Amino acid sequence: MSQQIQATPPPAQATLVPKADLPRLRAELEQQQRFRLDQIDQLASEAALAADEARRQVIRALTMAAEWTLGDINWALQRLDRGTYGTCERCTAPVPFERLNVLPMARLCMPCQRRSEASKPGGRASGDIG
Repeated sequence: MSQQIQATPPPAQATLVPKADLPRLRAELEQQQRFRLDQIDQLASEAALAADEARRQVIRALTMAAEWTLGDINWALQRLDRGTYGTCERCTAPVPFERLNVLPMARLCMPCQRRSEASKPGGRASGDIG
């Protein structure tokens, strides 16, 4: 009696970043880096001219967000230099190329990103995407 065993296909693997796309991703990160530096300079100028405390608080919040994003961009550029770009910092799985095309400074694969967001106070539920 012959029994057929059906092989289960392996789960879909994230595609690694094609080497041909690395220069384009680097250029995009460098463009975003210049934008954030200009934004921070502009916000500093606006802060110097802000007449009321409410406006200064808004400018501080925007500056902090721009600096945080700039840090992510700089870290992505360092990962490019080290050859670790496109690898999840938490689980070391490849970050899908499609994700990097949308968010070139992404540090985490989507499952790790979801877990990270869900663990934050006020974070989204694990099924929420957005």
